[in-house]
Amino acid sequence: MSTTAGPLKTPQKTPPLVSGPTIALAWLLFSGFMVLLIFGQNLSAGTPTDWREALGGRLLHGLIWGLLTPVVFALAARFNLLESRHRLRHLLAHAATSYILTLAYRLVYAAVMHGSGATPGHFSLNTVIANANNWVPIYWMLLCMAYAVQYRERYREGRVRAAQLETQLVQAQLQALKMQLQPHFLFNSMNAVSALMSQDVKAARRMLAQLSQFLRLVLEGTDEQEVTLEQELRLTRLYLEIEQTRFPDRLAVHYDIAPGTEGALLPALLLQPVVENAVRHGLAPRAGAGELAVRAEKQGGRLLLQVKDNGQGAADTAARGIGLRNLESRLATLYGPEYALAVESAPACGYCLRLSIPFRLAAAGATHLPA
Repeated sequence: MSTTAGPLKTPQKTPPLVSGPTIALAWLLFSGFMVLLIFGQNLSAGTPTDWREALGGRLLHGLIWGLLTPVVFALAARFNLLESRHRLRHLLAHAATSYILTLAYRLVYAAVMHGSGATPGHFSLNTVIANANNWVPIYWMLLCMAYAVQYRERYREGRVRAAQLETQLVQAQLQALKMQLQPHFLFNSMNAVSALMSQDVKAARRMLAQLSQFLRLVLEGTDEQEVTLEQELRLTRLYLEIEQTRFPDRLAVHYDIAPGTEGALLPALLLQPVVENAVRHGLAPRAGAGELAVRAEKQGGRLLLQVKDNGQGAADTAARGIGLRNLESRLATLYGPEYALAVESAPACGYCLRLSIPFRLAAAGATHLPA
């Protein structure tokens, strides 16, 4: 039996630390600065400037080191001093290479300058070799720059990777929340529909339509981490309408949404779990009718959200259930220290959750949940 192998993928080349044009521009600017420095010194001393030596020598200096800079950067990666296991061996390699490259630079520089007549006297190999050590620090300066660029790139890549991990975390939490949400509503609401069928057929049909629309919003909604307040309220209203059908005359809902806040962004599936928690644990155990208020307003550059009920409340406001802990984890991942969450409660005095997040409007043309 024969198999046909697919085309081999060509390994991607690692891009250089610094591009060639950037290196050329940097050495050109350095050469220009040195020319101005020599001219200024001669001017202050009253000495005429030999432009052939000053201009030509500095440009030649920049040209040679501009060609050697990628070599030094490559050697920095090949003999990486950041690796502690081979640091001594790599340090010795750089010590030898620094002298060899510097000697090559001085030989080329001296030969060109003497050949063009820019420097007087005869070419002396011994003098070039003896003075080569004076220029070795340039190699080590370039080596330090190479490692500085490496650190910058690693820091940037680390931040990008951290942002990607945070995005993946929030998406995973959002998907887990949807998976918990769908069967919970499906089972509870279908049980309520079954009970209503023998008592109020119209109410049962209305609840089925509401449940269908609610599940469609959850299932067909986008996987965006943030949605508009308008989208979140649409989902929350559907949930509360289902609960009002299940418990007629026992749940009153009030909305106080300030104009201009409907387009503000907030984490997807933020309000619905909060109001569900208020209904199930705050209002359901309460005898008689209960009230739930949802409020949103803008103060400065902040979006303030509040969900308040008049249920049984709790004595310990520091206690955090699974839903609230998940909410705080998502808020910390999305906003870091830029959010504030407060819980107020007392026995027989209800439960109030206040949330403050940065006020940001959705961009034009943003994706919306299906209507």
